[in-house]
Amino acid sequence: MKTKAFIMATLVCSSFVFMSCDDDDDKFTPESIVTKAFDTKYPDAQRVSWENEAGYVKAEFYTGSYEAEAWFDPQGNWMLTETDLPYNALPQTVKNSFEASLYAKWKIDDVDMLERPDAGTIYVLDVENGEQDADLHYTEGGILIKEVTDGNGDNEHRPSVTPSAIKELISEMYPGATILEIDTETKGTEVDILHENIHKEVWMDTQNKWLYTEWEIRSSQVPDIVMTAFKASAYASYQIDDIHVIQKAEGLSYEFELEQGDRDITILFNEEGILVSPTH
Repeated sequence: MKTKAFIMATLVCSSFVFMSCDDDDDKFTPESIVTKAFDTKYPDAQRVSWENEAGYVKAEFYTGSYEAEAWFDPQGNWMLTETDLPYNALPQTVKNSFEASLYAKWKIDDVDMLERPDAGTIYVLDVENGEQDADLHYTEGGILIKEVTDGNGDNEHRPSVTPSAIKELISEMYPGATILEIDTETKGTEVDILHENIHKEVWMDTQNKWLYTEWEIRSSQVPDIVMTAFKASAYASYQIDDIHVIQKAEGLSYEFELEQGDRDITILFNEEGILVSPTH
């Protein structure tokens, strides 16, 4: 009996300790430099709660009827805000783009608006169709810049710091461009930008040195010399799926993604209209 009583007492005490820890987390208050920065940015915020996460301070709150999260660094610098939106609150340009896409009949699970300093606003639609799911990233203008399919995205949006080398390179190569998103991988970094209202993917190596830039164009935008070469090639009867411009230090090239029946092929022309490499 004494043993049972001791075990019960231990469990009760342990529960009390864990509850106390939870209470402490619930009562977390960041430094005043952070709360002042938050109050300045969101003076009408309601139901604010705070927590530490991944080295940042995160405020969960309501702005109007929308639930939001704002991330700050310990010095009070705003890093990211994620706002949960209803579909009807999206810009009309985004809705038009989605409703004209292949995903139009998919079920919309969630809509988030992502705002970052020195970056364009991004709208992320989490959609599903049976066991398939995708995250669709749109600009304010309705340009689809990224499709993350079948659980390949973690659905967790975190702050990121853009290296000064990347900022300087983008500013020098593409004056007036807006950085939309940055995705760092083991092989390098992909920077999505909006330049002259064109979505471009800028690729860097692991040292943030420029490798190449790629963007999609219509058939009517392909230089005559290149389109003439395509029509005279052995692939002229193939259906064109997509055409991309690839910009490298040595110049431009034009990549055609083609299909014919069950066969897919990618071919590449240089600026002079010379077929460089068909890739099966």
